[in-house]
Amino acid sequence: MYGLVVELTIDEAQADRAIEFLHQVAVPMIKQGAGFVSGTWMRSRDGTRTRSLILFEDEETADAAAERARQGLPGAPTQFVSAEVFEVMAQA
Repeated sequence: MYGLVVELTIDEAQADRAIEFLHQVAVPMIKQGAGFVSGTWMRSRDGTRTRSLILFEDEETADAAAERARQGLPGAPTQFVSAEVFEVMAQA
């Protein structure tokens, strides 16, 4: 199993729109993707940054998802910072 860690920034003025976009567009789209296992989306306390941990069945699907993250979703009120794939060593 492989994990994709994605970091984005959010304009504070767009915070509500970003949350709505996450729930209505991003999460449903990602859940339907090949090899998807699970995902957790988090926001910094000041509301200006997000980090996501998305687990995939294999390295290839995680790499493909990382490339899509780098391209961004049309209409997303966020700015891409980074995407990195890690091999899962343990899970509890």
